[in-house]
Amino acid sequence: MAGRVWGRETINGANSYVIGYFKKYYAIALVLALVAPLWLRVVSDNRAGQMKDALIWTGVLLGCWLLVTKHPGFRLRGTWRKPTPAEAKLYIRLLLGVLLIDFGSKALFFRWDRPQQIELFKNFGLHSVFHPTAFEPFHLVLLLYFAYIFLLGALFFRFSNKAFDWAWLLSSPLALGGAIALFGERFMFGGVHNSFYFAGPLMWLCPTCASPHFSSYAWTPADFFVHAAIAPLLILAAAIFFPARPSIDEVDAQAQSV
Repeated sequence: MAGRVWGRETINGANSYVIGYFKKYYAIALVLALVAPLWLRVVSDNRAGQMKDALIWTGVLLGCWLLVTKHPGFRLRGTWRKPTPAEAKLYIRLLLGVLLIDFGSKALFFRWDRPQQIELFKNFGLHSVFHPTAFEPFHLVLLLYFAYIFLLGALFFRFSNKAFDWAWLLSSPLALGGAIALFGERFMFGGVHNSFYFAGPLMWLCPTCASPHFSSYAWTPADFFVHAAIAPLLILAAAIFFPARPSIDEVDAQAQSV
């Protein structure tokens, strides 16, 4: 019995420490992490313009951080807390679902002996193409960014606006799952196995993949999932400029803290 109580107290203490860290340092740690590669590049290879780029982006991101944290009108309306079991279970299921869909599509539809396009319906079909793209340190850094924002941020920060909060919780595991699938495949195989293709107007379902110079492009489901990263960023922007009104509980909590 004592062991159970001690274990529960230890877990609660760790959770309190994590929540306290996020409340105080999450935003500034993200800003410093985003500009760190720029300054490392300046230190290692100070070419013309690199110092200027580092200074500009540092100023812009620090300005955004000060605006969101110090100006009440731009402060995010929400709270840091431990995710509920239902929220954690939903997140894990979506994350595993993304990985299952991406790797499952390769197992079912990718064939080395079938490099030609097989049209299933107009402008869409099967196309087994391997794109060699070596895993680079940049991919690891980007994956850490994704984990920091779309794992820790999505699980531990809850928006007061329920619509924003649900969109935040649902889109974040899609983005992280897509990044894990793409970068993991690069790490294991030195490239990405594409199983499908789009042509014609359907190419623009993935704007960053399409080009007016292409007649078609091969893709993998992870390409679309990773683009879900734009949704949480739009949600953050919307939450800043269209904040929800504070609830009665939030007003009481603020009054008690003062």
